[in-house]
Amino acid sequence: MLEFIGCGSAFHTELGNNSAFYIKGQTLFLIDCGSSTFARLRESGILQKADRIHVVLTHTHADHVGSLGDLVLYGYWIIGKMAEPAVTVYAPKDLNIRMLLDMMGAEEKTYILKEFTPGEEIEIPELSIRFEAVPVRHVPELHCFGYVLRIQNELIYYSGDCCEIPASILEKLTGGVFGAFYQDTCKADYEDNVHLSLRKLAEIIGPAFRDKVYCMHQDEGFDRDEAEKLGFQVVKPYGEK
Repeated sequence: MLEFIGCGSAFHTELGNNSAFYIKGQTLFLIDCGSSTFARLRESGILQKADRIHVVLTHTHADHVGSLGDLVLYGYWIIGKMAEPAVTVYAPKDLNIRMLLDMMGAEEKTYILKEFTPGEEIEIPELSIRFEAVPVRHVPELHCFGYVLRIQNELIYYSGDCCEIPASILEKLTGGVFGAFYQDTCKADYEDNVHLSLRKLAEIIGPAFRDKVYCMHQDEGFDRDEAEKLGFQVVKPYGEK
């Protein structure tokens, strides 16, 4: 099961930028590293416990990569042996992450980059994690990806930012394949919305399958009680009971 250092949309600063994590021993696995993520990791004490960090990226909006450079440089100078990379960044080739990190002042020597194509399975042996990227529809100007992850023996779907659920992924959910299904969900509901509204989510996923679905990336209008009454789970930021 994933935890979340933040679970809010880009402008819902109270909840922090949406970012899931998993820890095994002193190794941290992180999905995205938005503008507020590095600070929240530091303030929570999570970062201080890690000697290796693996970061998987969904797309390049600032609320998903805004403090990636800070994390990379912190790993290089503070974690483990000074001036050796402690952060491995995983990203589909279409995201051009090397160029982004160059603009953030993170030289190639400060991190390890592993790029891949959608559908290619990537393994992190020390965490017993395997994952593959799934193209999703979010905004026309960016390539965006969700992920199918196997953590230990549980298969998980993580949508990233998207306005729909791919048919092949929905089929796996209704077929009982996923142990957990993390979906970008908002209250905002209008034509050409680049996120998936709670109303549309309820239309797509029937009551029998909603207990596996965790609403994340919540906007300011999102009503947790409403979502839970519909049978969905709702993620909370780390430390919130």
